[in-house]
Amino acid sequence: EEQFIKKRPVMLDFISHKLYVYNNRKLAEYGLTYSQARVLVRIFYTPEMRVAQSDLKKFGRRGSTITSLLSNLDKGGFIVREASETDARAKYVSLTERGAFIAMAAFQSIEELDKKIDAALTQKESAEFQRLLEKVADELFKSIDNDIDEERNDNT
Repeated sequence: EEQFIKKRPVMLDFISHKLYVYNNRKLAEYGLTYSQARVLVRIFYTPEMRVAQSDLKKFGRRGSTITSLLSNLDKGGFIVREASETDARAKYVSLTERGAFIAMAAFQSIEELDKKIDAALTQKESAEFQRLLEKVADELFKSIDNDIDEERNDNT
């Protein structure tokens, strides 16, 4: 069992789950999930707090998942969706004042977690950990996206 638990994918999944639960508890007071808050933070850090809905797919979520998240955020008064003035097919998403407030609170929660991670590491270890996380994430995103694309092609 210990050999299984020490496998990096299992450890990453365990850490990811802990972070997910932590963030969901922090955001529950606002009636949001971590997935919804991540979308708000992403929009918050764009120019004019406005983003094309199609750009939100960069989260690695399916279009239908993004649409569902946005629908709930719209109903909750966190965002406003509007059609593009130049392209009838394009939609833009902007934060409301309430959405911007929540995005800042969510980002503060992320900052708190970052400090907890740094508390467990030296400054040098922290920098190396960040570098390694980025390297692994880049490679996994590429290879997993390729695997998904291949599966889709096999199923068509």
